[in-house]
Amino acid sequence: MERRLESQSEWMPHRDDEPIFKVVIIYEDVPTGRRAKLFYDKLIHELKNERVFSLQLWSFQVLAIPEIRESAADSITQADFVILSLHGKAGLPARMRQWIETWCRQIFDRGPALIALVDKSMARDGQNALTLAYLRGVAQTNRVAFFGHTFPLDKN
Repeated sequence: MERRLESQSEWMPHRDDEPIFKVVIIYEDVPTGRRAKLFYDKLIHELKNERVFSLQLWSFQVLAIPEIRESAADSITQADFVILSLHGKAGLPARMRQWIETWCRQIFDRGPALIALVDKSMARDGQNALTLAYLRGVAQTNRVAFFGHTFPLDKN
């Protein structure tokens, strides 16, 4: 039997016997959201014949609402990949750090991956490097696979 799954970004056909690869994107603003979606598009292009994908998108702005933040955390606990896309130059707000640490504890040793997409800093010891180091540490503490990627600053 075929049915359709709805995510916040797309509809996709799905057969009941196919496993669903769940991806959650958390992004700071429009440019970082665009970067994460392009990363996701490349990922599904490489694996589209092997997996069915489900995608949910959450912006920092909507995550400021406690009820939505809780719903996003529930989605993350079911995800295979969590893509966190941010500029990194200002670090993560304290509320966002606390929220990340909470859901990382909930997915402890479950096998999902945290992928951080951060602007490349011109300074070797810039805030971007500290943000990546922080995320790597949280992931390691909670036995979550971590992949950090830096990108040239977006001029748009």
